[in-house]
Amino acid sequence: MRSPAPLKGAEMGVVWLLWLASWSAVIGIVPGCPEQCNCKDNLLDCANKQLLEVPKGLPSTFKTFSLSANKITSIKFKDFVDHAQLTSLWLAHNQISDIERGTFAPLVQLRNLDLSNNKIITFPWGDFTNLTSLQMLKINNNEMVSLPKDAFANLKDLRSLRINNNRLATIQEGTFDPLVLLSHLHMYHNPFTCSCKLEWMRDWIAETQIAVPETDSITCEAPELLRGALVAKMPKLECKAPTVGLSSQPNIENTEIYAGFMLTWSVRLKGTPGQT
Repeated sequence: MRSPAPLKGAEMGVVWLLWLASWSAVIGIVPGCPEQCNCKDNLLDCANKQLLEVPKGLPSTFKTFSLSANKITSIKFKDFVDHAQLTSLWLAHNQISDIERGTFAPLVQLRNLDLSNNKIITFPWGDFTNLTSLQMLKINNNEMVSLPKDAFANLKDLRSLRINNNRLATIQEGTFDPLVLLSHLHMYHNPFTCSCKLEWMRDWIAETQIAVPETDSITCEAPELLRGALVAKMPKLECKAPTVGLSSQPNIENTEIYAGFMLTWSVRLKGTPGQT
């Protein structure tokens, strides 16, 4: 019997690649998967790996990135710029305090974004302009102090929103109007200032079809007179626009004014402090 002909160099290379691919599949190695992460199917799992930053060179073949429970402090624009295919991004339980503008803008297919339990004070709200597929947004348990009225203007598909446990003193009327498919809104445990600017929320909570959990924890932090009161039961306030009066001494309407004449102006502001 004739012995098989020896393989040529090119043939040996093909055999080697086939063997490597089959062996990688057996032991679970995914090409391009960061060493400290686990990769399977559409999930790139880098959770709980003591990461200080988003790993560089993440493969663009995965639709879900899990980077939760690390020690990441900042998110850079370049971190996700080549990952328009992402549908879910989990960044909860880090130490994120800084997010560069434009970081999330490329993620046009994103449906789920979890940034809860971080140290976020300011947020690049403009990044949401093109995120029209977003269905779940969690930015609760942070340190945000303001929420622009147009923050969610383009999120027509959003179903679940969590902004609870932040430092929001007020939310402008109309902020939630664009969210036509919203079914759950968590906004408890914020230090709300119960002024005339927040009266709309009292009425909105009573009338909305959206589920608003823990209304007993949506309370007034200020003014002192209403501290601890439920926003949903906030009393009707005397909300009148302030008026300004201007007078002079002596009255210039009845007095001829000459050079060197001393004239005193007085300004009177009428209104209720803290109610506007």
